[in-house]
Amino acid sequence: MRDLIGEFATQYVTDLERQLDSGNGQRSIQNPVLFLFLGDKSVEALQAVRAHNERNWQNGHGVLYVHAYQDKTWEHPQVIGCRLPQADTDKKKMRTSIHERFLLDEAVTMELNKVMKLASVRVAEMGKLFTAFQQVNIAVVARADDPATILLPELTLLLKGYLNELFKNVSVDLYVLLQEKNNGEAFGFSTALSVSFLEEVNRYQRSDYSYRANLLVTEDLVKLPVEHVNAPLFSLAYLLSDKTEHGLFIEGGMQENEELISKLVLLNNKKVESEFHESNEGYNKLQFMRSITVDHGQTKFASAGLSKVKRPTHAIALTVLSAVFDRYWERLQDGEVLPKTKAREKLGLTAHDLQRKLAGILPEDHILEEMTGLMTSGISYSELCSMNMREAELALFDGSSQAFFEANVVSGARKRLDHILSQESLADLIQKGIIEDERLGLYAAYYLTAEHANGANLLDELRTGIRETSRQVEQIKAELVDLYQERVERQDIRVGGFFTRDKERVRTFIRHLLDAVYGKKLELLDWEMMLSILVSYEKQAEQIHRQLGEQVEQLEALHKQLREIAHTSVREATDYLGKNVDEYYESVVHETIRSLEASRGSDFYMEQRYIGSGALLSGNRLAGLVERLCQFCRNEILTRAPFALSFEAELLARANVGAAYDNRTVLTKEDLFLDLALVLEERAAVHIEVFHFLQKHRYEEKYLFADIHNDFVQYALHKDESTRTYKLGCVHEEQKSGIEKMNLMGGFGMEELMFYRNNKKYHASYEDSGFVFRRVGGDESS
Repeated sequence: MRDLIGEFATQYVTDLERQLDSGNGQRSIQNPVLFLFLGDKSVEALQAVRAHNERNWQNGHGVLYVHAYQDKTWEHPQVIGCRLPQADTDKKKMRTSIHERFLLDEAVTMELNKVMKLASVRVAEMGKLFTAFQQVNIAVVARADDPATILLPELTLLLKGYLNELFKNVSVDLYVLLQEKNNGEAFGFSTALSVSFLEEVNRYQRSDYSYRANLLVTEDLVKLPVEHVNAPLFSLAYLLSDKTEHGLFIEGGMQENEELISKLVLLNNKKVESEFHESNEGYNKLQFMRSITVDHGQTKFASAGLSKVKRPTHAIALTVLSAVFDRYWERLQDGEVLPKTKAREKLGLTAHDLQRKLAGILPEDHILEEMTGLMTSGISYSELCSMNMREAELALFDGSSQAFFEANVVSGARKRLDHILSQESLADLIQKGIIEDERLGLYAAYYLTAEHANGANLLDELRTGIRETSRQVEQIKAELVDLYQERVERQDIRVGGFFTRDKERVRTFIRHLLDAVYGKKLELLDWEMMLSILVSYEKQAEQIHRQLGEQVEQLEALHKQLREIAHTSVREATDYLGKNVDEYYESVVHETIRSLEASRGSDFYMEQRYIGSGALLSGNRLAGLVERLCQFCRNEILTRAPFALSFEAELLARANVGAAYDNRTVLTKEDLFLDLALVLEERAAVHIEVFHFLQKHRYEEKYLFADIHNDFVQYALHKDESTRTYKLGCVHEEQKSGIEKMNLMGGFGMEELMFYRNNKKYHASYEDSGFVFRRVGGDESS
């Protein structure tokens, strides 16, 4: 059930965001981008980044991904894999062995060249998807603790070399993922690997870094040099940790960093804003690079943080579903109370209905005429006169009369009774006459069959009928006993005069006996059939009430579950935008239903084409009812105007939902914007911790991803305009479902990095213990 409810909310989120963000303005990259993921540990980042790009970039399907791996990769049409040499099983030589084997194994180098050449050609083939085809950006992503990072310069420069043959301008950016939160297993070795890689990156980013090696290899094993001279290897090197600059671990830090990579690549490769707005400073990559580098020759790194405040659509959908069910459940319980007369009519329990049933069960009266044809013993009338009626019947028929009656009357009647009860059960009558009646419904049936009920009480009615019918049965049985005890000679019959033959007298008596005795037995059978019907209905009513009780319990459990799921979802929408979701949307639902009731009738949603009156619960099909509820919400509630408000209008309306009736201070638009700005800034803390006391140069830029015409954006751009010490701009996106903010910070060096300062002791100790992390032949920098 939870899955069904969750699917409803998830689908609503998808549909609404697609509807609100359908314009999405310039959310696409202007030039080709090729991702290079290093090592087995980067496969999860590869999957996540590709998913973010596909979902958020209009031309994301034209982006290619190269994964350099040893054992673990991901097969996908947009992913090209290239296998790296296996590492030594000895941890002491694990990292350096990869570089050593790469240099010695020509087959690996040959295969690597084929993959890089193929990747460059495929990127060129995607050119029509981009507006600026003459330049390409390589985004290199690596986990710092992956041993395969030792091949970073070789893989980067080989790929760049092939792309240089097809594009006029090739830029390369590095995104390093640092995992500081460790579960305690192998933390020392992992940390030592990370520090070793960071020291290498520190060298690669020096202004005098150079590299030369014969990496280009043709199919004929002809080798050509790849050369990089006196320049940083990467245009920008981002360090992204699972800890903020405030020293706090980020819940789901790696997942946030994967989304950050997608955003950063978009920022570095998107079209320059075509629309000028006062106070909006657009992002310029070259300017950012220059601004973070003050001391020429010193390596400087960058980091970033991302915050999002979006309409809590998932919580809204679940709150609406819960509120709709609340109203529906109330209406189910408010069904009409059935008076006795109406209940009898609905269930076919009037005297006329029961007689009609009995008429179809009992045989016609001519059955007694047929019994007169039974064979008799030939006893004389004078002998009969000395007997009572029972003795006379036995003397005449020797039990054949009773056998005939049982076989031809009683047995047939019971079969017809069983057939009628099976074809027209009380459960069917209650289902059709009460549960499926939009004015009555499930609870009316539940109360009707209860032991103690307001209005009509079916069990009382049936039990009263059973008592009265049982008395009639007992009375007729007693009359039958008395009748059998009467003497034949005292029967009021005309047997003829002196000259009447004995056979005629016997025949006249037989007709009298059959009429008197079996007429009474027919009457008894009539009442017994009536009693059987009532007793059967009583048992069915008890069973039906138990079943309805289970269904009522299911409804109550569903009510509790929907409430719990909605409240949990609201709690999980922990940001400022989760405020007043319950109060506001419950009010919206009530107003919407009230409006619908006014136009379609108070019971419209009880009709089967909407939700129904609870009939879907028969057979315990609770899932069917939930599906109807979800469909009703999709079609009749969530399509209403309050659910299509702009981001700001919805937020402001929800913030002030209670002001009208409990005298709380109305939250003004300015108050709301101030709160929103503070929340965005607080949660956009950059994902790296630096030692601020030693940080000589800190450069910051902050960007909102939102509709630049948005009132909040204009407020944010002008707020503190004259005093701010950072660059603030807006990346225009015509989205209406939320606002995102990215903070960029750069200018810090390796020694200012808290991760490096705290963990270089592990690296040094591991090297002292015989572990080798360095590249074969040392460093290529001049």
